[in-house]
Amino acid sequence: MPPKAAPKKIHFLTNRQNQLAAKKRPTRLKDRQRFPFESLHLDSAGPAPLYRQLEEQLRQAIWQGTLKTNAPLPASRQLASLLNIARNTVIRAYEQLAVEGFIQARPGAGHRVAEVLPARAPSKVSARIDAPDKPEPKLSPRLSRRCATLARVNDFIGPQRHTSEPLPFRAHLPDYKEFPANIWRQLYSRRLKHSSHFWQLAVHPCGYWPLRQAVADYLVTARGMSVVPEQVVITAGVQQSFELLAKIFIDPGDPVIFEDPAYTPAATVFAMAGATNTYVDVDSEGLVVDALPTGGAKLLYTTPASHFPLGISQSQARRKALLAWASKTSSIILEDDYNGEHRYRGRPLTTLHGMATAGQVIYLGSFSKLLFPALRLGYMVVPETLIEPIAAARWLLDRHSPPLEQAVLTDFINGGHFLRHLRRMRALYAQRQAQCIASLERHLGEWLSVEALDGGLHLIAELRAGLKSEAFVAAAKNANVELSAVAQFASEHYAKAQSQLIFGYAAYGEAEMEAAARKLARQFAELSTQ
Repeated sequence: MPPKAAPKKIHFLTNRQNQLAAKKRPTRLKDRQRFPFESLHLDSAGPAPLYRQLEEQLRQAIWQGTLKTNAPLPASRQLASLLNIARNTVIRAYEQLAVEGFIQARPGAGHRVAEVLPARAPSKVSARIDAPDKPEPKLSPRLSRRCATLARVNDFIGPQRHTSEPLPFRAHLPDYKEFPANIWRQLYSRRLKHSSHFWQLAVHPCGYWPLRQAVADYLVTARGMSVVPEQVVITAGVQQSFELLAKIFIDPGDPVIFEDPAYTPAATVFAMAGATNTYVDVDSEGLVVDALPTGGAKLLYTTPASHFPLGISQSQARRKALLAWASKTSSIILEDDYNGEHRYRGRPLTTLHGMATAGQVIYLGSFSKLLFPALRLGYMVVPETLIEPIAAARWLLDRHSPPLEQAVLTDFINGGHFLRHLRRMRALYAQRQAQCIASLERHLGEWLSVEALDGGLHLIAELRAGLKSEAFVAAAKNANVELSAVAQFASEHYAKAQSQLIFGYAAYGEAEMEAAARKLARQFAELSTQ
C-alpha cells in the first residue's frame, strides 16, 4: 500500500501580502482592454438627436461585445465633457438604455453594462448612426410608405414594460385613485351573478343598447343636446372613433383641417388614411375662423370646450362663425368634447352639436378622461345616415367593445354614480389646479409663468425669454418628473412651440406636486449654470 501523501500546508496571507501579490500578477486581458469612449462620434447636424445617436452607439457596442458585460460606464458629467455635449444628453441616453435592460444603475457605483443582456437580437429597424456611409436598412419591403407616419406615436406609448404609477406632472390623466372602485366592483359582481350568459354573447357593433340609451339621456339632461339613442355609437375610446371616421370618410388626398396646435394622435390617424392635413392658428378665442379656406374641407377637427393642449375655450362668436363656415362650405365638424365636463367656473359650455343644424357636427366623448384611463369606452353622436356605414366598419375592425364593461357602465350611469363622481371631481380638480399654480410660482417662478384655466386637467406654462422647452423636458426627466411640451402637438409654424410646457395636476395631491416642483427647481438651476 503506497504511503499517504503529506498534507499540504495552507498559507494564510495578510491583507498587505494579498495586495502585493495582486500587483505582481499580470494584468488580465479584459482589464487591459477598455472601451474607447472618446471614439464615439456624434453629429450635431445629423437627422437624429444627439441622445439618440449616443444610445444607439452604446447599444451597438454592447451587442458587439466591444463594451463588455458588467463594464463600468463613465459618469454622465465625465462622458459629457469627453464628447463635448450637454450632460442631459448623456443622462437621457443612459436612462433609455437602463429601461431597455442594457445597463444598470448601482447606488454609489454609477452605471455598468448589465450582466445579462435583453433576450433579443439587435434591432434591425434602427439605422446605424455610427456608419453614415452605409445605406439605411429598410423596415420591411411589405410596409406601406405611410407607415413612417407612425413614428411620432412612439413618444406617447413609452416602454413596453411600463407598469409604474404616473410621474408628476404627467398630463391628461384623471385621478383614477379617487374613482369609487368599490361601487364598480359591486356592479360588476352583480352583472356576473344575475346576467346569465349575456356577457358571453356578442352585441351590436354600435354598442349595448341600454348604454346607448343612458348616454343619450345624459347628453340631453346634462349637456342640453338633442340626441336619440340610435345616434349614439359606443367605441373603444375616442381614438377608435377617429379610426372609424377615417375609414368611412377619407379618400387619398382629402383635406382635413386641424387646429394648431392639435391632438397629434388624431391627426396621425387621418394622415394614415391618406388625408392631406392642414393646420389653422388658434388665438385667445379659439380657432381663427377667418383663416379657414373658403373651399372648405372634408372634415374639420376641433376641441372647442377646452382646446387641446392650450386649454382655451372657444368664444360663442367664434362658434357661430365656425358653424356658418361649415354650412357654407358643406364641411363636417368633428367636435372632440374630451374635457367639456371638467369646467370649474359655471356650467359646461353649450356644445357645437347643440348649436348646429342636423348633420353639421359629429360629437365625440370619452369615459376614460372622466372615470379611469384603462376604461377604453367612448362614444360618438352621428347623423342617422352614418349609423350603417359605421356599424359595418366597426364589425370589420373589432366587432364591438366588451359587453360586460358596457353593461357595468350602464348601471353606473343609471344608478346616479356617474353624475355624483363628476361633481366631486370637479371640486377636487379645481382645488388641485390652484395648488399646482401655487407650487409652480413658489419654486419655478424664476423660469416660467403660469395662469389659471377655466377647466381641464393640465396647465400651460410660459418659459421666460430665451429658454427652450426641449432642455427643460430633459431636465425634468432627470428629476424623475414627467413633463411634455406644446411643441409635441404643434406644427413648425406655431410661434410659441419652443416656449410652452404642459403641467398635469389632476392625478396628483398637493404634497406630491410640491415635492416635484422642488426637484424641478434643483434641476432647472443646474441647467441654468451650464
